[in-house]
Amino acid sequence: MPPEHKFLYGIPFPGDFLVGPDRVVRDKRFLPDYQHRPSASQVIFRNFGDDGRGNSVQVDAGPLDAVISLSTDRCFFGQEIAVSLALRLKPGWHVYGAPLPDNYQPLELTFQSPIVAAQSLELPPARPLLLPAMGQTLPVYEGEVRATGTVGVKWSPPPEAKSLSSVFGPGMEPGFYRIKGTLRFQACSDEVCEMPGTIEFELPLNIEAGVPAAPPEGAA
Repeated sequence: MPPEHKFLYGIPFPGDFLVGPDRVVRDKRFLPDYQHRPSASQVIFRNFGDDGRGNSVQVDAGPLDAVISLSTDRCFFGQEIAVSLALRLKPGWHVYGAPLPDNYQPLELTFQSPIVAAQSLELPPARPLLLPAMGQTLPVYEGEVRATGTVGVKWSPPPEAKSLSSVFGPGMEPGFYRIKGTLRFQACSDEVCEMPGTIEFELPLNIEAGVPAAPPEGAA
């Protein structure tokens, strides 16, 4: 931790390494916050993709269909997991990227849940397309679009650390949660431009109970 964290100065940042069979570090992920740490599923997901054991939902919106995945269906409070978006547009259709004028809707994926502390999604660059009917050149996505990002699950003090509730507030209970998400877009073709679309979905996530601290040496 940096010097401004007086109480925690000197504690290393939490992180994960991915080491190959040749003993070479293939990937590493560190987070600058003792309350949050990367998950092994995130590192594996980023390097090997979804192997079918992830946590996915498929949505269909006529001109496009999409698969939204989390790298796991279980984690601990304070962990960061991976998210991916695989979107496929029908031939002749496109959706808009960013930046856009206010009267258009760019492609967006967001999550809304009391247990989500942070989120990100890295979309590939959209290509500029001249739209003669509107006399504008706008950023668009066509064909297949793949994006990856992260979802940070809020940290919660362990039940046995009741004294921390005065600092961090009441803790959250481990168990089963449903993370709600929203996919926003505006699909257009050479002939028609649809109204901005919104698709809502849910992904299940089990929050595991933390491992209790070991009792002091010599304790009964």
